[in-house]
Amino acid sequence: MKGNSPRPDYGALSGAAYSSKINTPAKNPDYFRKFHLPLLEAARADRPGQRVVVADVACGHGYELEFMRGFLDVDLIGVDISARVLQTSTRERLPDARLIAADVRCIGKSVDAGVADAGIALNAVVYEPVHMLGALMHMLRPGGRCAVNFRIFGNPYNDAFYEYYARQGGKISDVGITFERGGMRETFVLKQLDYRECTDPDIRKLDRQLYFTSSDDRTYRSTDVLRLIELTGFQVLGEDTFHFSSPANPDNEILVYTLQKQGQAATGT
Repeated sequence: MKGNSPRPDYGALSGAAYSSKINTPAKNPDYFRKFHLPLLEAARADRPGQRVVVADVACGHGYELEFMRGFLDVDLIGVDISARVLQTSTRERLPDARLIAADVRCIGKSVDAGVADAGIALNAVVYEPVHMLGALMHMLRPGGRCAVNFRIFGNPYNDAFYEYYARQGGKISDVGITFERGGMRETFVLKQLDYRECTDPDIRKLDRQLYFTSSDDRTYRSTDVLRLIELTGFQVLGEDTFHFSSPANPDNEILVYTLQKQGQAATGT
């Protein structure tokens, strides 16, 4: 997406404000066991006897990586746009992790390609769908796997989420994003939730978020999500739903995709 890109100011959100106001399964052990632990186990199987590197794109305060902090065979990488969060809250939580302040729109300037065996993007694609997936593709080794979640607009489980922020002054509109590579160009129309006039000053700092819309009234999947995954170059290994409670909605439903970067995984000897 070009030009009017959302720029959240997570650096101004304290850990307490994030925990109490942001709608995320980041601290949920069930989410970790269902989606992130299998990534780690697969990476261990691909590289027996070697250390495994797990990268979290848009890691924020590092809650997802904290589940893996005690694993002696795992190296953690956290990438986020907010140096302030990384240097304070995230560093305190993950003292041994490699933390990188970087903008995913130019990830190659800050992070070498192929540094990770497994990747995480939790509540990340709502800001830069094209570039968040692109950052995972850049950072993963061939054969590496990642887990990415999507909240789909049009899924009735999520109506309460959008209605909550509409009552707070949030605005919902259509916006286009564009995938470009080589001579290929493809545009997607998403729903934008603009928080900048919300009554809560912390929520206003989220700026804007982008949501793919449902293309199936029965399953509430989105063919645009699958198309963007395909364009990025990932293979879909798994798709599942996950329900969690949040400040804005007692029963959110998100889609979680397990993806693999095409190519032969490196194996240990």
